[in-house]
Amino acid sequence: MRSVTLRQVAQNCGVSIATVSAVVNGAAWVPPETRSRVQHAVDALGYRPNQLARGLKTQVGYAIGIIVSDLTNPFFTEIIRSLSHALRDSGRALLLCDADHRFDLGDAGLRTLLDGHITGLVVAGDSVPEESLRAFRRRHARIPVIAIERDYEIDGVSCLLVDSEHGAYTVVRHLVDQGHQRIAMITGPTEGPGSITYGRAQRYAGYCRALHDAGLAVDPKLVVPGNFRYTGGREAMERLLASGARPDAVFASNDLMAIGAMDAARSAGLRVPADLALAGNDDIPIAGLITPALTTMAMPKRELGAAAAGLLSAQIPLAGEHHAERRTFSAQLVIRSSSLAVGIPA
Repeated sequence: MRSVTLRQVAQNCGVSIATVSAVVNGAAWVPPETRSRVQHAVDALGYRPNQLARGLKTQVGYAIGIIVSDLTNPFFTEIIRSLSHALRDSGRALLLCDADHRFDLGDAGLRTLLDGHITGLVVAGDSVPEESLRAFRRRHARIPVIAIERDYEIDGVSCLLVDSEHGAYTVVRHLVDQGHQRIAMITGPTEGPGSITYGRAQRYAGYCRALHDAGLAVDPKLVVPGNFRYTGGREAMERLLASGARPDAVFASNDLMAIGAMDAARSAGLRVPADLALAGNDDIPIAGLITPALTTMAMPKRELGAAAAGLLSAQIPLAGEHHAERRTFSAQLVIRSSSLAVGIPA
């Protein structure tokens, strides 16, 4: 079905296109009787203004830009879905850029979104360097910026974070309670995009604290970096097994790497969880569908998206006079069969 145009509305109620445009845009000069007639036609025909096209024509923003570290990661797609649904009722469009874990694409995304005359910006993950976002804020202070899982120290940038230190502590203590003592960790990247993601350092700190509280030493040979993707988890698991320092349990910094690690363990002839327990982080949809189902920390993905939308709605009308906020959310342990030792209760 083709969209209803201003011309069709004008022909329906016998006025000019300019008058219909004035009514749609809330102009005060339109007489009440004419306004009522036009509004009735707008409602009857189902006319909806194209906010994105209007923004490009008038240079006034109606869209929200979002730059995502990795659009293939379901953790981010669930946040985007929540954000999109929350913004839908306000009539705002969502312009999306996938940085693919590359700083250069994150920088390019900032320039692309400005061409779309955005009125708000969300940065999810770590693919926009701090200096680039700081320069963006200096030049475009009227545009509020919300960062998700990246702790920027920039005036006017609000940060939505998850207490992943406590989350990692919780899941590693669960592995200890299952009788495991040689617990490995597959971390995020140690340099480049993703290395400054808030959760990367937080989860490693929680892992170390859990081992310390259990009286277990952190063995550097059992800590291997990954890249937050399936391939990174598989390769990290292969390195762990090849090193001769075989663990009896593995905590991966996200579910995609945990699933890659699980496949590598199976290829090496290991049974999960009988020979090797596994746990991840995020609780992406597939985590509960694979066999064995994956124990993980459930991140508050919907809450993060909704909170970002709420902050944008509150800050956009303030035209740069807003105060940045820093909110911390909690993750919840979801115990499934991948981590359970036979004969030990969950």
